[in-house]
Amino acid sequence: MQAKSFGENLKRQSAITFALIVREMTTRYGNNFGGYMWAVLDPVLTIAILTAVFSAIAHVPPLGRSFTLFFATGYAAFYLYRSTADQVCTAVEANKALLNYPVVRPYDTILGRVILQAVTLFVVNLLLFGGLYIFVGFDRFDIGPILIASVIAVALGAGVGISNIVWFHMSSTYQQIWGIVNRPAFLVSAVFFLPETLPQPFRDIVMWNPLVHVVGLFRTGFYPTYRASYVSYPYIIGLALFSLVFGLFLVWLFDARLREPK
Repeated sequence: MQAKSFGENLKRQSAITFALIVREMTTRYGNNFGGYMWAVLDPVLTIAILTAVFSAIAHVPPLGRSFTLFFATGYAAFYLYRSTADQVCTAVEANKALLNYPVVRPYDTILGRVILQAVTLFVVNLLLFGGLYIFVGFDRFDIGPILIASVIAVALGAGVGISNIVWFHMSSTYQQIWGIVNRPAFLVSAVFFLPETLPQPFRDIVMWNPLVHVVGLFRTGFYPTYRASYVSYPYIIGLALFSLVFGLFLVWLFDARLREPK
């Protein structure tokens, strides 16, 4: 009886999540395949344009022979976190009308958006680095550290985004401040530089930024000689898990408030 009940609950949860994913796709990308493809190509083209611009400015990369590959590996890893955080923080607000149904909870809207974002980011990186391999080329592609860094970046972004669901709902001032403070984040996330080349005390300061570790780990999958010995797995994995648990706890704690209009 318990197994049947668990199976029924799992089936119902899967149906709710799938329905929310389909709704997200139609509201964000439209009812045609072209809308989704443009949403995928938009960040790919953005990264490609930024890469081309900064490659023209800095011809000699801090690592390897191609500044294009160096910048792309840094920004792509950062974008995994940033885009997930930006999308997840509006998950409940965008689906608030559905929360009037007892079967739909804030957690469901979050799960649906995280899954859709993760799949979209996989396609984005597949197109981006597939194109880089054709036009620029690279000597190594180790899926292990790339996958681990990607999962940590998405998990960290999801945790930050979930917490911001509550904070944004409670204070519009905080939302504006967050947007201002977070805007230049990629400048201090080792997208343009290698942290081990920084003088002290700046090196120790940037090491507190978990994205520096994520970017370094991501890059080790493309550069055979790069070790990134500064990467701390306990720090970034622990922080990602903590952010997820803390964010979900906040959503549970303020469930009733989140259902109310701002």
